[in-house]
Amino acid sequence: MKKIILILISSVFLVSCGYSVVNKSGKSNYNIAEITSSGEKRINHNIKSKLLFNVSETSKNLISISIDTIKRRAIKDKNINNEITSYQVSITTQVSFGLVGKINRNNFTIIQSGDYKVSDQRLNTLNNEKKIVETLTDNIVEKIFAKLKNEIDDN
Repeated sequence: MKKIILILISSVFLVSCGYSVVNKSGKSNYNIAEITSSGEKRINHNIKSKLLFNVSETSKNLISISIDTIKRRAIKDKNINNEITSYQVSITTQVSFGLVGKINRNNFTIIQSGDYKVSDQRLNTLNNEKKIVETLTDNIVEKIFAKLKNEIDDN
């Protein structure tokens, strides 16, 4: 009997502790007024299109975003014959954003990296690089969404 009362009392305290689940689903709570970009054009175009696809048209929170992207490719592995067998791609994205009409701007940097194998045919190697860059770009966009949503909710 004492165990049941103890469990009941502890469950009441745990339920009302103030913990709330962060809602990661659904549309964003902001609308993008302006996006400026510099650096890698293809990556920035993909980021822009995915950001604009998931905005709320009815939101009163207008933001302007500045994106600067740098892509680096480095040799990761070589074989005994000194031939390159894999590359590592690193994408660094610096994002600066602020609410339109406000002076404060927030900055953050996202770094994603991955590697791909070199194929016997150059076309396959280029396709491997294109796939890894697309995957890394998708990861960057998800992180930008999460960061923007958290920062705008805090304001």
